[in-house]
Amino acid sequence: MILYTPMQLELVVEGMEKMCAQVTRELYVGDVHMLVEDSGPGAFRVVKLLSTDPDHYLIPGFSPGQIINVNQINCREFVSV
Repeated sequence: MILYTPMQLELVVEGMEKMCAQVTRELYVGDVHMLVEDSGPGAFRVVKLLSTDPDHYLIPGFSPGQIINVNQINCREFVSV
């Protein structure tokens, strides 16, 4: 991608390292597979769903940006083999 701008490059990319510093992980909440990032102790923010079931995308609590409290639900972390 090419970005044409009259602004200095330092101003354009300022703060970008903070945006890329978020660590994400894959998580299962019940049978819903999703990508989340830490949002505090025992809580995660949904980044995106990875599930292949179209019905999971209709659940309002799993839409991107929603906070999931892992102490109140059955969840497990995805372990790749």
